[in-house]
Amino acid sequence: MKPRKSIQGILIMIASQLIFVSAWVAMKHAGGRIPLFEVLLFRGLFSLLLIVPLILIRKRSFRPKNWLIIFTRSLFGYIALAMFLHAMLNMEMGNATSLFNTLPIFVAILAPALLKEPFGKLQFIFILISFIGIAIILRPDSNIFEGAAIYALSAGIFAALAMISLRKLGSTDSPLVVTFYFTLFIIFLSLPMAVKDFIIPTHNEFMILAFAGISLGLAQVMMTSAYKLGTASSIAPFGYVFVIGSYFSGLFFFSEMPDKWSIIGAAIVIIGGVCIMLTSPKKQCVPGSTPGLKV
Repeated sequence: MKPRKSIQGILIMIASQLIFVSAWVAMKHAGGRIPLFEVLLFRGLFSLLLIVPLILIRKRSFRPKNWLIIFTRSLFGYIALAMFLHAMLNMEMGNATSLFNTLPIFVAILAPALLKEPFGKLQFIFILISFIGIAIILRPDSNIFEGAAIYALSAGIFAALAMISLRKLGSTDSPLVVTFYFTLFIIFLSLPMAVKDFIIPTHNEFMILAFAGISLGLAQVMMTSAYKLGTASSIAPFGYVFVIGSYFSGLFFFSEMPDKWSIIGAAIVIIGGVCIMLTSPKKQCVPGSTPGLKV
């Protein structure tokens, strides 16, 4: 890859993560009154408004080549999405994001058994370091080690399973098509519960939900484009901008002041995750670098 293109890829990756942060700020704000599954429903509907035209413009077929890939990615991705949103609504945004972004760690742990990929010796060390960071965030005296935190951590595990399912089955579908069916999955699975507890959004809430849905779709497209401009090992670590941005956004928009131990724990998780990506063996797909995979 040319250095200029790699830099462009990094900048696009950073921009996509900042858009992800703004979208999740909007969803957290809307979720203060709107039920969880209704927020997910609107997230899917508005994301679809962006994804469908893009598929048509790029003249992609809507027919997937492997329905099993579509189903497994969508199922694990939906569970991760619902759990992450629950965590976002019930704990500090920064801590929820730190725990969710253990995704590369769980991919590195599960890949050798499920994908028969080589396991780097240095990766084992950095995995242990990352778990120290997780333990610091979840320390018993922090009041974080509660249901919401377990949801955030579980979301990272299910997102890792979604990523592994894509890689194990060897997807030949474009990330855009995979994202399209994942979005449909969100809509159809959220619809029954959303209808049951439906609350009519105010004009402002409707606009916030629209912003969130469209922004998530846009950020997903940008992230996929970033990986086309640089190597996975150089682009993927910048996904942690999502964590840093979430801490600042939680402080600015929701007056969530993380304590020093949460910040230290998050820093350790980020360092460990980045090192896992940078030390992945050549025959191993960089953990956390699958385009088309982001809740």
